Amino acid sequence: MKKDILSAVSFGESMIRFSTKNFERIEQAHELEMRVAGAESNFAIAFVRLGGKAVWISKLTKDPLGRFIANKIREHGVDVSNVIWTDKYRVGLYFIEFGKKPRVTQVIYDRKDSAISNIDSSEINWKVLKDYDLFHITGITVALSENCKKAVETGISKAREVGTKVSFDVNYRSKLWSPEEAFKALDPILGKVDILFVTKEDAKSVLKVDGSYEEIITKLSERYNPEVIVLTLGSEGAMALKDNKIYRAEPYELEVVDRIGAGDGSAAGFAYEYLKGGDTEKALSLGVAMAAFAHTMPGDIIFAEKEEIESIMRQKTTDIVR
Repeated sequence: MKKDILSAVSFGESMIRFSTKNFERIEQAHELEMRVAGAESNFAIAFVRLGGKAVWISKLTKDPLGRFIANKIREHGVDVSNVIWTDKYRVGLYFIEFGKKPRVTQVIYDRKDSAISNIDSSEINWKVLKDYDLFHITGITVALSENCKKAVETGISKAREVGTKVSFDVNYRSKLWSPEEAFKALDPILGKVDILFVTKEDAKSVLKVDGSYEEIITKLSERYNPEVIVLTLGSEGAMALKDNKIYRAEPYELEVVDRIGAGDGSAAGFAYEYLKGGDTEKALSLGVAMAAFAHTMPGDIIFAEKEEIESIMRQKTTDIVR
């Protein structure tokens, strides 16, 4: 039986994120900032901070780095008791050197042979899904290995068996696979999800859909037939389609501190509000506000309270709160 409080399960890899300071290149840096980062754990943390309940499932190496990841996610109230621990393999790492135009921000992955890429779906306690409202996964997990792909497919099947909604964020990463590889793997999966998130760029390059935004979201809805689909438009806001009706949320004026993790916050905001009663317009507005807020702080994780986000949505904030 579902609980009164909104609840979600997310499954995926979280890594140690090392970033340079003051826009230094990695080769000139003398120190790196250490944080935890992962799309699915970002989602779970944002979902909890909005007032929900969340479980994060993954596989971690039993060492200080693995414990660091689990501890940092647990700090936000996310349940990590279903994490699978192993003495083998390793924890994934990634490095960021922030750039200013014309130099782009560069991400370097060091995640090969990570513990989760060697996961077996039989290790996972899928029974937890029956007590939760939502199962959230992303294309990143599918890209990591054939084992991860099978685990995602199994999780979706188990969620559908017990009536738990499935949300999926395409979240394409060019350093993990090509658009052709991504489409081949994701196309059969996307027809089995209830809530589909995709950026305008991924819709065109990975899912091979073109046209106006309205045409893109309509074509994707017709192809995959999700309950609701969200097309994020970057600096142009976002769009959603449900029951043949298109909704639009305008962007916020913002100053970017760190844009990584904004999409995860947006997905969490939309999913949280949508699960409350299916109000697509309100859900889209909350998602866009969460994304805007995420841009204002360093790191992948959104340190925000629901009241702060609602204040932004009411446009009653000022530059200084005294």
